[in-house]
Amino acid sequence: MKIGTLISAGVLMLSSMILNSGCSEAGNGRKQTTENPGAIFGEVKSAAGAKMLTPIALRGDKKATGHLFFELSEPAEQEVAVTFKLDSRILDAYNQLNGTGYTMYPADKLLLENNGNVVVEAGKSKSATLALDILPGGREGATYAVAVSAVATAGTEKHMDNKAFIYLVKPLAAMPEVNAGRKVKNLCYVEVNRESMLNAGEYTMKSDKSPFFDIASVFAANIRLSADDVPYVSCNEQTRFVLDNIERTVRPLQAKGIRVHLSILGDHTAAGMRSLSKDAARAFAKDLKAYIDIYGFDGIDFDDEYSTYATDQAVEPYIPSDAVAPSIEECTSQRYADLVYESRKLMPDKTIGIYWYAGYDYPVGTVEGKTVDELIDYSIYGYYGKWKAIPADTVSIAKQCPYAIEVTTARGDVKIDDDCLKNIRQNGWGYFAVYDLNNERSYEKEFSRISRLLYDDEVEWSGKQYERTGW
Repeated sequence: MKIGTLISAGVLMLSSMILNSGCSEAGNGRKQTTENPGAIFGEVKSAAGAKMLTPIALRGDKKATGHLFFELSEPAEQEVAVTFKLDSRILDAYNQLNGTGYTMYPADKLLLENNGNVVVEAGKSKSATLALDILPGGREGATYAVAVSAVATAGTEKHMDNKAFIYLVKPLAAMPEVNAGRKVKNLCYVEVNRESMLNAGEYTMKSDKSPFFDIASVFAANIRLSADDVPYVSCNEQTRFVLDNIERTVRPLQAKGIRVHLSILGDHTAAGMRSLSKDAARAFAKDLKAYIDIYGFDGIDFDDEYSTYATDQAVEPYIPSDAVAPSIEECTSQRYADLVYESRKLMPDKTIGIYWYAGYDYPVGTVEGKTVDELIDYSIYGYYGKWKAIPADTVSIAKQCPYAIEVTTARGDVKIDDDCLKNIRQNGWGYFAVYDLNNERSYEKEFSRISRLLYDDEVEWSGKQYERTGW
């Protein structure tokens, strides 16, 4: 056989590890091929629903993390041991098949958790997730790739022809520090079902051209329950659009120094911030971390609305109906504090905020010696146009926004209470918030009015307007 033929055969073998072409399913996590009949078969996948070639950003001297798992085509008959490995051959084959020229990120800057070893338990089809740490070391502005393949072993059977996965890696400059001297930070919630995140970056301070908004929040992803009662992050089509296009929808804001958060909202199911057991809270925090890491968000907003228990249940503890899933226990503010604690433990460097409006829908309590005030960075009172605060012995006033406004143009003129803004500035309140920024008009006049009262400055609008799916 000629050398060229040998190379072609090798590329075809590796391409099957990328594309899984030419196989038929035979059940029980196996695939039928003429070369390896009955072999166990699965694929490497990314957590957080990330697609092949999802770009992971490395900002400055901070590491980034991908999250991978292994999934069989059907539940395993016996335990399957899986070993992930960094595999430049896969990337070479991908480049040859697609005419691309991606370079593998330096191997000495890549660390697979537990040496890449996971298991798929008998009766299940998925393994637990495993972290891929990506350390700083690439050239800023370049685009690299990380290809990960897997070997699956069950009993005496071993199979290497499993579908691989490729992340892109993009080293970026550190996020610029802006508005460092501000005593009052302001936050913008963007309804991504109909609006673009980019509009939040088009308002700047007249004096120094720094961003008007300190934080912009993607509103919203949801919390739901899987078929086996495990809480997970769920994204509708519009939120998924933001994630799938993260370089165009979020990175431009971060490049301006605006922190971008992901809001988490109930979704008309039994899962919510006040209803998770400790084990369920740990599981959800881990799933949430995968989203924050892979898509490079700077923080989280928890919003305890729209879960089935979150109606007008002002009396606690509220015991859900018999229809509630087994992982759900009594709904209390202490459960909420447990979730915040688990999230903080996994994400100590991220910002965690709380959105509330009913008066009982925020975390209360102490977890492992940590108070809610120690665990969160801010709280937003979301009954727009009204003033209300959480007791200062639960959340300090420097971490509170007791007054926020809605700017939806469909509801007429934007109502702004000057006295509330003066109160925020003069009495040590730390946050102000705007909900539902959209592209139907300019808010330069309203934001200048706010800015004069909070910062002795005015706001300028760039004149740019972005549709939900436009850049």
